[in-house]
Amino acid sequence: MSVTIEQDLKKYLTKFDQRFDRLEQKLEIINNRLTNLEVGQARLEEKVDDLEKDIESVKEDTKELKGSQKAQIWTLIGILGTALLGTVIRYIIIPFFLNHNNVQTMIYVII
Repeated sequence: MSVTIEQDLKKYLTKFDQRFDRLEQKLEIINNRLTNLEVGQARLEEKVDDLEKDIESVKEDTKELKGSQKAQIWTLIGILGTALLGTVIRYIIIPFFLNHNNVQTMIYVII
């Protein structure tokens, strides 16, 4: 009777050992997968940080472009205003004075 109990116990212990071995293998696989996930998460965090920096850089560039665009618009308005004023003086005011005041010599000296 003790021999059969001993053999039964050996069978059960062998089965338990096999099951523990399989559990250890599965735990190792899970541990490896977890490590890979942690590495992947670290990479993603770095990429997100880089993207945040890029977004901030784009925001700053946009602000600079808006400011420079406003300055260019005002410069263009000034140039157009000066051109319009010069045209008015050349083709309206000067001929008006030439026809009405007989001061042709004085204006030709100025021009």
